[in-house]
Amino acid sequence: MDSRSWAKTVTQNRKKCEKILESSKDVRYAGVFNEYGRTISGKIRPGVKPIFSPDSVRHEFFAIATMMRLREKTSKTLGDVEIISITHKKINILLFYKNRITYYVTINKKNKLNTLLINKIRKIITRA
Repeated sequence: MDSRSWAKTVTQNRKKCEKILESSKDVRYAGVFNEYGRTISGKIRPGVKPIFSPDSVRHEFFAIATMMRLREKTSKTLGDVEIISITHKKINILLFYKNRITYYVTINKKNKLNTLLINKIRKIITRA
């Protein structure tokens, strides 16, 4: 990927991250990374204290990217991954996968995951 197309990809995904944050006050973070866990773009809600250190973020994204690549192998049988939800004591994580890119969205634990929010985020991601 040349530098112009990379810059375009970063800009497009930054805008998507901003729109995801605007979709609900309960969204803490919206980020995008490639198939190797390299961050393309990410935006944390102003005033929100990050849970992960920079090193922990790199490890988390690498682990998730590896899992997503492994999930691709079963997609011929099961169909493409649409969404993965990970629930922790402190936070909910939604993973969306499209074109070898993972969208990583964290949501306050107080908010019960609901179809309306998931569909809002999915629409933002799938728009060109």
